[in-house]
Amino acid sequence: MANDAAVAVKLDTAGTVPPEQYAPDAVWREAERLLYREARLLDTERLSDWLEQIVDPTIRYMVVSRELRFRKEKRYGQPAEVFMYDDDYGFLKARVDQFHSGMQWRVDPPERYRRLVTNVEVFETGKDGEFAARSNCLAVRTRRAYEIDQFVYCREDVLRRCPFGTLRLVQRRIDFDERSVAGRNLVMIL
Repeated sequence: MANDAAVAVKLDTAGTVPPEQYAPDAVWREAERLLYREARLLDTERLSDWLEQIVDPTIRYMVVSRELRFRKEKRYGQPAEVFMYDDDYGFLKARVDQFHSGMQWRVDPPERYRRLVTNVEVFETGKDGEFAARSNCLAVRTRRAYEIDQFVYCREDVLRRCPFGTLRLVQRRIDFDERSVAGRNLVMIL
């Protein structure tokens, strides 16, 4: 699946790509509300509601990390980008079902989550009813007194208007800042 919308958000370093076209203010606010509501649903462990109300069945959910090499480094032929997750709706549903099954070891004692979503920008993609949203996030996970993990990342989302008229998440690409997970694990939805 091509990542067409994410390309529309990024500017070419040479400045050859025309400036981004921001979405109308009403769409921008609607997209922000969707992202804030998503954070609340995930923070309060309403994962099934998140899947049913926010996520489109055609979702592609990616978490990538990159090896930070010297700019002049030419020795490596391998891509600098590593996929930590590359999920579709079925994989996300399996993760949600596992969380609710009682078989997920991270559920007891329960964890607490706080997701901060900031620097939200919303752009036209050139496709009718589809928008690209970019945001920066901080997710904090706490469990017991001594288990505190913080994750900082950038999200590039594609939002599409569904037949009911609301926006749905159809693609998410998370640029995970850490090369390896400094926390205990990444068993959570970012």
